[in-house]
Amino acid sequence: MYRSLLVGAAILPLVALAQPSADDHLKNAQAAYKANELTLAQAYADSAIALEPGIPGGFKLRGDIKQRQLDLHGALMDYVKAEKVEPDNPRLYVSRSAVHITEERVKEAMRDIEKALDLDDTDPDAWYNRACANYIGRNNEGALRDLERSLELRPDNAEALFLRGVVKGELFKESEGILDIEAALNLKPDMADGLMSLAVLQYETKEYEKAIGTFTRVIEAKDETLKDALYYRADCYYALKNKEKACESWREAAGLGEADSKFIVKNYCNTDEEKIPKKPVRVRRKTVIEF
Repeated sequence: MYRSLLVGAAILPLVALAQPSADDHLKNAQAAYKANELTLAQAYADSAIALEPGIPGGFKLRGDIKQRQLDLHGALMDYVKAEKVEPDNPRLYVSRSAVHITEERVKEAMRDIEKALDLDDTDPDAWYNRACANYIGRNNEGALRDLERSLELRPDNAEALFLRGVVKGELFKESEGILDIEAALNLKPDMADGLMSLAVLQYETKEYEKAIGTFTRVIEAKDETLKDALYYRADCYYALKNKEKACESWREAAGLGEADSKFIVKNYCNTDEEKIPKKPVRVRRKTVIEF
């Protein structure tokens, strides 16, 4: 009996000292990242790297976490370290290109995207990122080609559909652009700037009744595009010869400080004029893309 107790006691410290491995920490980091628990994910990634600095996927994952936390410099530093550990990982270069795109460094983004495509030319994210870089670099034709390839590989990518719609709009293929943006919004209704972009393309194609409905939804959201949406809705009513409704929106926009609306209220809404004298020439609105 006495000997058995000693053997049991000797085993206990060994069980108590057992610790999770670097792989265990990395798996926990990946799970937390997928659940968008970024602080927890980084803590696990830090532990994995501390236990095994050269663990495959460690620095790349921590870079992805930092990128989502908007610590772009920190993300880049981790991607540089990751390249030394796993230089043949195409997803590393896709991730790093996203940082360059966010900071509008087109050449650096393209360099990483080409590395990613050399390693795997079937990755829809790599083609999408190349489209983003081309779009920032004002190469709309190139962006459109890249988006076609990305959507061949992943047809239900809402971001790619949206960007293709925007690019088509800028190439004066507004009707095609509308279809793409509508498809994107069906997949992802809360997409940033999605409704405003759709409304502007409806306005450009003179689908004024539809545009009024879409601009109204933007106005109800009361986001940063409110003044623009009010101006455009007013202009739709003006095109439909409804001065009362047009001036109602222009007055609201003017009250928010919208300069063209102030001019129109003074020289048209507050007069008996049937047309706006010297109507302000409005610069074609450029969609704001979140990369």
